[in-house]
Amino acid sequence: MLICGAGVAAGDCGFDEISVVTSPGFTITVDSEYKVLEDQTAGIKYGLYCDRQPTGVDGVDRWFKVPVSSAGIRVPVASGFLEALGRRDAIVAAEAPANLTNACLDTSKIRALGSDAEQTGVDVVFSSDAGSDGDRSVRLPADDTLAPLQLAEWIKLVAAFFNDEKRAAALFGGIADAYKCHRGNLQHVAARPHAYWVEYAGGDKASYSVVGSAYQKELLAAAGTTNATAAALNTTDVAAFQSAVSDAAVVFDQSQLTEHGQRATEWYREFGYTDPQNSGSSFLRTRSIWRTDKYTSASGVSNFAEFAYVRPDLVLQDVVGVVQPTYDANYTRRWLLWLGGTNEDTVVVGADNYDCARPWLQQVAACTAREDFVGPAGDSDSSSDDGSDDGSDDAGGSSGRAGRIAGGVVGAAAAVALGVVGLHYYNRHRRNARMQALRQTEFGGAEIGLARRTGSGFS
Repeated sequence: MLICGAGVAAGDCGFDEISVVTSPGFTITVDSEYKVLEDQTAGIKYGLYCDRQPTGVDGVDRWFKVPVSSAGIRVPVASGFLEALGRRDAIVAAEAPANLTNACLDTSKIRALGSDAEQTGVDVVFSSDAGSDGDRSVRLPADDTLAPLQLAEWIKLVAAFFNDEKRAAALFGGIADAYKCHRGNLQHVAARPHAYWVEYAGGDKASYSVVGSAYQKELLAAAGTTNATAAALNTTDVAAFQSAVSDAAVVFDQSQLTEHGQRATEWYREFGYTDPQNSGSSFLRTRSIWRTDKYTSASGVSNFAEFAYVRPDLVLQDVVGVVQPTYDANYTRRWLLWLGGTNEDTVVVGADNYDCARPWLQQVAACTAREDFVGPAGDSDSSSDDGSDDGSDDAGGSSGRAGRIAGGVVGAAAAVALGVVGLHYYNRHRRNARMQALRQTEFGGAEIGLARRTGSGFS
């Protein structure tokens, strides 16, 4: 929502007027001499002015002179927002510079952001809370309680500190249009596969969850799967968990796994599957278990929390590429890693997949609306099917079609693996060097989003 100051024409400071459209938890109010950003979740108002700090303005908790020229970041998504806005050079401090995954940043020139931001000399600090850096602190969402487009729209709040709202609005508008277009295209699927987002948490008493947060639920619903209305589950009963996901064709995992190189085995063990191939579940038979840590830094830090939250349209296409592999055969996944595979490795974000001069984070590909995609069984672009079905795909409650979808994913991935086996061995020495660091810890161990959440970062 945008509110203009009553009786006063906005624009004396050159502030752009934009709208907030997804109810993301903040509003923007524009006056002739200032603008107010209200974080409705944290209950705090930031006043932004261009020349002299206004007086007699009620309710503003802290003031910033804009445009700011430097920023500190304590949450990964702030780096992604600034990259998407073309403001990467504004990042002069971070809580853990070495954990930034944007290959276009020279982290040797980014100072460590200590407990006292004022001593670091930054104009604004984007953090997971509104007060950790005193009068320079600005909160950004640091969990997955917002739906994908709601979280992505926070780029407008970040842009306001640089007087760059129009750029943010244009980029977000393209992202939202693409997301909604792909979402709409997937709503005609004839037989929707079952898919779940799951998590294991260790400790004194292990727990098993079917994640039901807004971010994951909306992604799966948008991709045309069936668990949009499934109740979230958190239990210490491993049998209850296994029963809840027994009909899955695909599972997306966000557990904290540490046995790098053996994480699939670790996953089966932690979730109590002693004989997964004979468990009766389609996703286990086809090993269709996926994670969000395919793109990493050279040291193995996941890029998801830094870039993916900025581009929900691309995250959705990643998920669609797994659950509906015939939807766009030309799309290449960025963040989703096939945990059940044997040859798919993590990919380091670098010059061969991210052009700093033409960053794909700032570019949105057009989506064409269509109503003809109904899934592999009826889509004219799908792989040929002789129509035979011996019933083996029906085990564990999954439909035969859901089993074929998962099997198709495995078959396609296996074909790719055979085609790149030489490259696999060529890159093996690089992979071994970084696998020991392949953890998703971001920014000093805090956690964010699609991982086991113990704080404000990503693990």
